[in-house]
Amino acid sequence: MGSWKIDGKNVLVTGASGHLGRVIAGCFSSAGCRVFLQGRSREKLYDLQKSLKGESFVLSGDISTPGYISEMFSIIDKKWSSLDFLVNNAGLQTLGSIDSLEDDDWDKMLDLNLKIPHLTTKAFLALHKKNSSISPAIINIASIEGSVPAVLHSHYTASKGGLIQYTRASALELGRYGIRVNSVSPGLIKHKNLEAEWPDGVARYIASSPLSRLVDPSEVGDTVLFLASPYSRGITGIDLRVDTGMGVVQGY
Repeated sequence: MGSWKIDGKNVLVTGASGHLGRVIAGCFSSAGCRVFLQGRSREKLYDLQKSLKGESFVLSGDISTPGYISEMFSIIDKKWSSLDFLVNNAGLQTLGSIDSLEDDDWDKMLDLNLKIPHLTTKAFLALHKKNSSISPAIINIASIEGSVPAVLHSHYTASKGGLIQYTRASALELGRYGIRVNSVSPGLIKHKNLEAEWPDGVARYIASSPLSRLVDPSEVGDTVLFLASPYSRGITGIDLRVDTGMGVVQGY
């Protein structure tokens, strides 16, 4: 039988200074893992670190800076030697019509949402070959828009759709090393300012959702934890949607 017990494991959560990243990091810490907290805001990461129950280490900086990922994994190697889990959560979401998108807009989106997960996956594999862990897993945070596009989100949809396919391709290739790779596609995630910032969108989502509500970030965190745990030991190459049922709604 599998077990939820993953205490003593090491995990890297990218984008941990963001709303969802904080929750994911908290879930792993509560499960007994040692957590590497990566994000842009040093202040937010140290604030998060204070709230965590277990051991953690802050790795602040812009993950898209050339050489940053190599340096980050070198620190991980020196600090805790091995890395059991990688959560590719860092991402970008902006709006732009196809006729107004500049080349730089497109490049930034694809770089952060698709190229960076590839580079961290590559670095994770290299570290695993050097200091192998028992049950390694990679979880990529995608989006329901990776399957169903939204207006003004062509670049975002392309990046998340690509990430879902990259998840499948890397699962196929890394399975021989015992590394499982899966993705999680959240629906519209609740946060304190969302309804004030986008009342119409929130209302439409809730009206369409079979569960008649938004996604709680803890539900995404728990799903990521499940995909890292031995309970999912036979699962690799899937995209698991956490969307309060929007996947069964026509058009989703």
